[in-house]
Amino acid sequence: MFLSIRKQKKRMSEMQDMQNSVATGARVQLTSGMFATVVDAGSGDFVDLEIATGVVTRFNRAAVVRVVPTEDAAETYPGALAGRPEEIEDPSPSLGADPIDDSVTSDRPGDTPSDEK
Repeated sequence: MFLSIRKQKKRMSEMQDMQNSVATGARVQLTSGMFATVVDAGSGDFVDLEIATGVVTRFNRAAVVRVVPTEDAAETYPGALAGRPEEIEDPSPSLGADPIDDSVTSDRPGDTPSDEK
């Protein structure tokens, strides 16, 4: 049991060291599996990450699970894999396609203004 606790502490220490050493410009993978580019590593608990072109958001540093090696970074961008489209088409219909019907009908008495006493 002592050895397993020691190994776990060592892994946690290595993970914290990696998270604290994240540098601006690095390509990282988050706990969600998403890849991002570090825009501002800062020095606090948060890092600013570009998750898509021009889309920068702030994450807790603990969300970074690994730094992607430079030689593998190109594979983490959309469209990097052969045969995969850059943009995925949305199979669902547009929400704005049909006009909204604001009318309300009810079968219960007292639910419409004309039924008020």
